[in-house]
Amino acid sequence: MANPALFGQPDHYSKRVILPPDDAHDNGGVHTNSGIPNHAFYLAIEGGTNRTSGIRVTGVGGANREQIEKIFYRAFAQLMPSNADFSMARAITLRAAQDLYGINTAPYTAVRDAWTAVGVN
Repeated sequence: MANPALFGQPDHYSKRVILPPDDAHDNGGVHTNSGIPNHAFYLAIEGGTNRTSGIRVTGVGGANREQIEKIFYRAFAQLMPSNADFSMARAITLRAAQDLYGINTAPYTAVRDAWTAVGVN
């Protein structure tokens, strides 16, 4: 998650792989492109700089990892529709952050900034 490129995955939306939407092509690249939200998740916790955008994120830190875990779990397991795209994923994780911790909080800011760093606005 720290460096998706090491595993052949994009770390930024501008580098996403666009494939045909069928089984032979990973249904449009859903697993290959998972590096983008995975890197956002990592940055929201650990902080750091996205290698493509150069945008630095202040994460919540390892001691507060559970906050981001709860946000992403709520968003991806409870709120996300099956046809969600990257933009929807950003909006829904921000909604989950707001629901759980409020706007103007470190978890909300970390999630917002992490999505921006990976090019999802």
